[in-house]
Amino acid sequence: MASTVKAIAVGIVAVALGLYYSRSQIFSTQDQETERFSCLPFLPKLFVETPASISDPAIAQATKDVEQFFSNRFAQGDIDSLSVAVVTSTGPILERNYGVVRANESESPLTTSHSSYRIASVAKLFTALEGLILEQKGVLSWDDPVEKFFPGFGYRLDGFDPAYKSEPSSLTLFQLASHMSGLGRDWPPGTVKDWPRDLKGGGPPPTNGHPFASHEALFEAIRNIKLVSPPWSYPAYSNAGTGLLGLALVAANRAASKSPDKEPKTYAELLHRDIFHPLGLNGSHFLATRDNKEHIVVPSVAPEVATLLNPAHPKSLIKKHTLDKWLRPVHDFEEDDWTQMGFTWEIVKAKDSNGRARKIYWKLGAMAGYHSAMAFHPGTNYGIVVLMAARYPDAAKLAYDAFEMMQPGVDRALSDMAAALYAGTWSSQDGESAAVVSVRKGTLYAESFVLNGTDALATLHVSGRVPLRSSGRRDEFRLDTGLGFYNGQRHMGCYPYWNGQDIWGMRNDAPVNLLYFTGGESDRALHAPSVDVVMFRA
Repeated sequence: MASTVKAIAVGIVAVALGLYYSRSQIFSTQDQETERFSCLPFLPKLFVETPASISDPAIAQATKDVEQFFSNRFAQGDIDSLSVAVVTSTGPILERNYGVVRANESESPLTTSHSSYRIASVAKLFTALEGLILEQKGVLSWDDPVEKFFPGFGYRLDGFDPAYKSEPSSLTLFQLASHMSGLGRDWPPGTVKDWPRDLKGGGPPPTNGHPFASHEALFEAIRNIKLVSPPWSYPAYSNAGTGLLGLALVAANRAASKSPDKEPKTYAELLHRDIFHPLGLNGSHFLATRDNKEHIVVPSVAPEVATLLNPAHPKSLIKKHTLDKWLRPVHDFEEDDWTQMGFTWEIVKAKDSNGRARKIYWKLGAMAGYHSAMAFHPGTNYGIVVLMAARYPDAAKLAYDAFEMMQPGVDRALSDMAAALYAGTWSSQDGESAAVVSVRKGTLYAESFVLNGTDALATLHVSGRVPLRSSGRRDEFRLDTGLGFYNGQRHMGCYPYWNGQDIWGMRNDAPVNLLYFTGGESDRALHAPSVDVVMFRA
């Protein structure tokens, strides 16, 4: 695991993992009302460039709590093998392995950081990553229809009611990657002959009576079976769709080449060229081989072939703007307020220690006897990976428990860093400009902001403190007046009409509500470029 887990988390997390939290503080009733109707920005993504470190006392205590939790949990006896990592973009801050490689052998070696687990659906991350790499090369567009690469490709848009009139629609690569294509879970599906007496014949191949699907069998099933729902209408988790996407990536890469015969002919070869070889993932494989069999974790139940795909290199293969695209939510479930579907991801909203809902990006893998969970908060280089072979079925629950234990430490560490960089009383050398900056409940605030003797917050129609919203550049912020603070309007939340914008105009080629910080610990400065003011911390 560990190598593997580290790689998945580090390789993806390095560009943009993140949580933006701080210590809880008590707000007045008026503050609570303002918070309810406003869009309060989170703390800036400081941990992207300066990741949380085990040397921070809060982080050290949190990882100690997580380690003790997993040690106690493994001791319950229903897990054969367990590997856990808490990672940032610079590597693991916690890495532990428990149990043995082969549970059914009395003399089995112990699990190590080189042990290979079957990650099941977590492997879908590599399909999406490969597509993003090809998009960066100009090979494809995610809006390309599948039939562009497979002439004659057919699929059923009609419903089961003969009177239903279907609208013309294309299946796109993006729909396949986001489970929005309408394709069923595992095609070709089996026939449940004795329904409703039993379900024999259901499930995926080969348990449904079909062999593992050939390419021809997959295309035949898609051509003849009605879609679960029309494309884009509702997510339908689809292993068949991911398989089709893999084939389409191979075809797209060959079609874009001047020498297609020299290009990879299989999905495995394509991933080896673009992902595993560049990252040095020599221990990862789709199958058990003579070379890797000694490292494969085998559980006490359902001891089938297990393997772990393991990106073990800190260098990202995709650019930040590509990763930002990868992390966009695709579908919000109206039935609840905490789950979303992403671009391959399952997204869950959970509250931080300030009581504020944040997104955790998940990819889960589950097979009989194999369980894997990789999850992270985009923006803070903080992720958790759990791999196990066990009778216990829920690696996601263990990862979720670990997040709850880590989160208070991450919150405290980020709040402390933000306070050290920005909080305090600032004043200009002539005494005409001054500002007070604070950290409250995971948000940075300007408590007061006087420029050349004028209360700038009053000029911006703000009564009281105003949040500072990061521009996305390190140490750069906007006074975030927002609809929650302007003219009594407190009902538009995070719509970007006022929040952190430059609607108030420019002076000296800078927005009047912009400020930024420079310098190190001894010469830290706050700049208001619209009035050429520089302030220093008292």
